[in-house]
Amino acid sequence: MILKRYADWKGSLKDFLQIGDEVDEDIVNHFLNVLPPVSWSSTLLQMGEPYSHVGGRPTFATLKRDGGRWFYAGCCYCGERTPVING
Repeated sequence: MILKRYADWKGSLKDFLQIGDEVDEDIVNHFLNVLPPVSWSSTLLQMGEPYSHVGGRPTFATLKRDGGRWFYAGCCYCGERTPVING
């Protein structure tokens, strides 16, 4: 698995990250600082603006922490880490 680095990010998040990609601390900081996060804990971080709506509920670009490393989890409902859509 390749570590995705903020310095290499060009274009859209959807095109750069795939579910399961490990991300560097700079991407984590971007998720944290671009907007106030909608959900933030030691193991979950979700961007503060919805990516889309599925079933009438907003979905959010999500990072989850496992074993001290952060991974892209796709777009999930608020507070959840199971992807509803990839993006």
